[in-house]
Amino acid sequence: MRGMSEPTKPVEAKRPDSRINWLAWIIVLAVGVVFTAAAVIGVTVYDDFTYRAQNSEAYSLLQSARVSLIEEFQENRKWPDSLDKIVSSTSGTHTKSVAITRGAGGTGEIELTATMRTDGPEQRIAGKTILLVSSDGGKNWTCKPGTMPKEYVPPNCRH
Repeated sequence: MRGMSEPTKPVEAKRPDSRINWLAWIIVLAVGVVFTAAAVIGVTVYDDFTYRAQNSEAYSLLQSARVSLIEEFQENRKWPDSLDKIVSSTSGTHTKSVAITRGAGGTGEIELTATMRTDGPEQRIAGKTILLVSSDGGKNWTCKPGTMPKEYVPPNCRH
């Protein structure tokens, strides 16, 4: 009989393969971990850059004082008692002070120390120091980290 329809089989809904679902979740999780790690590394690199930028002010002030000290030593054959009369600026936004910490008024080795502020800079460098030393009348100068972590000072101060 043609008018009657044959019973139809129920159509079964296909279930997605559960292995594919798990694989998709693992991929999503892996991508999330990678982006999180990249963000953490980016923040760390930015922080290091910030510390170095703040220290560059201290280094610049040390270099400015060095030039004035060389001129003073050549004129008087001795180091001045302080930087007050020969340097226009011994502090900055992030730098509390630049001062002669050894050799003032003498003819031998001289040491300049730049000290970071404790209220402005990041806490990892707050109150830390960078040194600039000469033992030959200002002909050669050596920059040293002082109490500053080496990774935050300019490259030529890391020896």
